[in-house]
Amino acid sequence: MVYYKFIWLSDVLQKEERLKIAITGHTKGIGKACADLLGQSHEIHGMSRSNGFDINNTKPIIMMTNSCDVFINNAYSGTKQSELFDELFNLWRTDDTKTIVNINSRSKYDGVRTTLYGADKKHLDHIAQSNVFSDMNKRVRVININPGYVDTDMIPDRAKDYNKLTPMKVAETIKWCLDQPQEVEINELSIWSTWLQ
Repeated sequence: MVYYKFIWLSDVLQKEERLKIAITGHTKGIGKACADLLGQSHEIHGMSRSNGFDINNTKPIIMMTNSCDVFINNAYSGTKQSELFDELFNLWRTDDTKTIVNINSRSKYDGVRTTLYGADKKHLDHIAQSNVFSDMNKRVRVININPGYVDTDMIPDRAKDYNKLTPMKVAETIKWCLDQPQEVEINELSIWSTWLQ
């Protein structure tokens, strides 16, 4: 009898170096799950109100992040995610060693119930994709993750009884994207829970 061992491509190509990863909103939800998971093998620079950072004041966040290899643009406050992305993209645009991960949302899609949150996420998507596809000299890797409902304190009341992803499932997806070779850009990946749980 012949046995086959299947392995993920990302396990073979996984980066050896220890990355410096900046995360906004690292104390709760998806941000905390990313800090916990990625912190097992990388250096985490978490930024939230608990340690003196506020996404509404982008300058200190950009200053902290500029020396890092990866920025996970997670914390939400209106269009501030879009501003952070735009500022950092312009700093990193020609650097092929850097990666920006935008935590977007399934709510950005047409046909999903319209909310101000969804409109803000659609704005982030527009800014990110416009920069990526209009700049022929762009070298920074940009990854856009679009989760559906995630079991966090931001979940709306109408979705309390829906099947939801755990923050760790989203973090594992982000890790998989980061584990790909730097020349592989997962430009957009949508993930949500099925009804089969």
